[in-house]
Amino acid sequence: MKKDRILLVSHIYSTKSGFVYGPVNVIEGYLNNKKRKYKLIKYSLVSNTPLLIKSLWETLNTIVVGIKSKADIFIGIDPLNALAGIILKKIHAIKKTIFYCVDYTPTRFQNKLVNYIYLWIDKYCALNSDEVWNVSTRIVALRENQGVLRDKIKFVPNSPSFDACVRLPISKINRNQIIMVIGQTHSAIVDLVLKSFAEISKKIPNLRLKIIGAGKKRLQKNVEFLGQLENKKLLKIISKSGVALAIYTFSKDYSWIYYGDSKKTREYLASGVPVIITDIVGTSDDIKKYNAGIVIKAKKDDLVNAIDKLMSDKTFWKKSRNNAIKLGRDFDIDSILDRML
Repeated sequence: MKKDRILLVSHIYSTKSGFVYGPVNVIEGYLNNKKRKYKLIKYSLVSNTPLLIKSLWETLNTIVVGIKSKADIFIGIDPLNALAGIILKKIHAIKKTIFYCVDYTPTRFQNKLVNYIYLWIDKYCALNSDEVWNVSTRIVALRENQGVLRDKIKFVPNSPSFDACVRLPISKINRNQIIMVIGQTHSAIVDLVLKSFAEISKKIPNLRLKIIGAGKKRLQKNVEFLGQLENKKLLKIISKSGVALAIYTFSKDYSWIYYGDSKKTREYLASGVPVIITDIVGTSDDIKKYNAGIVIKAKKDDLVNAIDKLMSDKTFWKKSRNNAIKLGRDFDIDSILDRML
């Protein structure tokens, strides 16, 4: 049976250390493993080119490449890319369009006119794409309120391949090692984490905290900053850890966090690591439902108590670990994409 050819289009984010591993990489890995025919178009998220010119060029380029590719299915990650897919569908160059919304915010741009255009394109793409994949249940609810047909709305979280994540036997796990992967959205919360860790370390002096990602390099006893790591190496370090932190806080600068789904949290869970997560990000809903960790407010006392609970109560930790593995297996991206594609 002939399999449909796929055109995948996404923006990518990079730091001085290289490209940041994201949803497009997960889908690309899936397509490679399944030996599916596809073409990938990647655009840099950050550019010195004026936004209007950049957006027009990218859309036109995607349309031209789309016509030449003779693909059957178009997957556009973010509204602008999805818009190009809809245009390709209208000129009969694509059979099926998928808008994969990996984040959403009502205030993407400070300029009110630009932000209005962004929101209009987002809604237009949701209403006019053949399918709308949404990274969180909160965006799913938003789509329903927008009047998008329920049959078109799909929940496709930021999950990794369950088989790609390493799960070690308990005997090889350092329960006293805490892991936290940080990015630009964590800059406002790192001080809270360090202060909380310093306090709990007085009670549990053999604790270790490993922080991975681009960010401040600040020395503190029992804290190690590892910088940005390649994803496979990062997963190995995660698998050896006893507890993972997913500490987010809401701010107008990162307002998309509320509607987001934490990819790193999904990797923690699939690796069998219980997670301490703040309730601001949508992924916390699943952790609470599965009892795969502890959901807290972004407060020092809450974080200290949560670390203490997971470190001091081994029975509770084991149950959280087993539930984390179940959650990771239930949201295996390979199984989800098998159904979607």
